[in-house]
Amino acid sequence: MSQFIKGVEDLLDEIIKRKETFLQKILKPAPLWVTPDQLTLIRILCIFPIIFFLLGKKLFLAFSFYTFGALLDLIDGPLARVRKKETDLGKRLDPFADKILFGVTFIILVLAIRPSFSKILFWLIFICEFILVALSLIGKNFMVYKGLKKKLGANLWGKWKFTLQFFGIYLLIFNQLFFAHIVLWVSLILAIASIIGHLTFKEEKP
Repeated sequence: MSQFIKGVEDLLDEIIKRKETFLQKILKPAPLWVTPDQLTLIRILCIFPIIFFLLGKKLFLAFSFYTFGALLDLIDGPLARVRKKETDLGKRLDPFADKILFGVTFIILVLAIRPSFSKILFWLIFICEFILVALSLIGKNFMVYKGLKKKLGANLWGKWKFTLQFFGIYLLIFNQLFFAHIVLWVSLILAIASIIGHLTFKEEKP
């Protein structure tokens, strides 16, 4: 069983690496005035039109802004890495942008637009997200306090969890509740795997 999990982990990691390499190649010619931190800030601002259009039941427009935010999420990290300009601000803002874009959209969709969505799954997802945020904050502060040159365990599962959460939002927007439940249950399993990973300390690679 452990060999199977390791094989799946290696496969998912390889897909992420190939995606990163591809995006870095196509983003190299991007204008210098476009910065990764700007893209992250725009992604955060996308939540306001998303809220407005969701509450107004203009789901296609909400979908459009959500997709725009998702595309920015896809490119801001690779753009920072290809330019070797990963900033402390970007490292703090990126996970915040991820959480707020998914979290606020998910809340409105489930509570105001798709009330038949499983409330058990809804709360389990938010409990896991809260735990992940808490572990990240506590772990980072603990390591700074102790002066440890280590990082919290692999976030590979977290990356794939977030990808599935994005697709789950699309399915909710278009009222595909059956498939949304499947995708988001799988994302919950990955969230639990991510929590386990965060509880495992690994030596930081040079």
